[in-house]
Amino acid sequence: MKVTMGGARGSLPVSGAEMVRYGGDTFAFLAEAADGTQVLVDAGSGVRNLLGRLRPGATLVFTHTHLDHLAGLPLLANAWPAAMIFPRGDLPKVLKRVFSPPVWPVDLPPVEFPAAESPLNIGGLRLSWLPVAHPDGGWSYRIEEPATGAAAVVATDIEWPAMSAAQQDAFARHAAGADLLVFDAHYRPGEYEAHKGWGHSTWEHAVEAMERSGARRLWLVHHAPDRTDKELDAIAAAAAARNPAARLPEVNAMSEALRE
Repeated sequence: MKVTMGGARGSLPVSGAEMVRYGGDTFAFLAEAADGTQVLVDAGSGVRNLLGRLRPGATLVFTHTHLDHLAGLPLLANAWPAAMIFPRGDLPKVLKRVFSPPVWPVDLPPVEFPAAESPLNIGGLRLSWLPVAHPDGGWSYRIEEPATGAAAVVATDIEWPAMSAAQQDAFARHAAGADLLVFDAHYRPGEYEAHKGWGHSTWEHAVEAMERSGARRLWLVHHAPDRTDKELDAIAAAAAARNPAARLPEVNAMSEALRE
């Protein structure tokens, strides 16, 4: 399974000379099986960096429906998914509300909204999901390739301390042994106290989740929109000092094969 990060920024897209290494696009993550199956997680502005890989007919799943995870949908016109999945079940209503006049003047193309139950087999990939703490509700996805045993878990927009011990244990089982854990690290540790209830975690929380689940690698994502490359370098260094398996995916090195 090959995984590619299209965008790792949180809240809104940004640009500037101090935001080049880690990119300024909001969250989008692509998983591809050896048989060609594609699953796209979220449609932030980062989908523009995936257009060279995306083909029409993929499955698009949403962790939640805040705007920074929907903003890239119009960019998919030439790589429109065959199906969209959101565990809460109200995705058609949400998209119609966002992408209609006077907010958006062009209708989105037709798409299927299958009633999905976890786990779900899609071609060469298997999906399962778990509710996580985030305002308006959020979900984490485990994407597995049974043919190779590869597994990636995507948990952007998750407030780790807001989850009970039982919920954290459930997440650890959900992410158990994953080759890659993609986890929210929006805040620095000293910033979290002033932002309790906002739905995000720190790199320390992400490392804890990785270690409790036994995941092999950690990608820290959902960077605060004003975070510069220099500040993110410092976060990357602090996280790697705590656990060498933790890193921040750079915009020019965001694609990896988990297992052959």
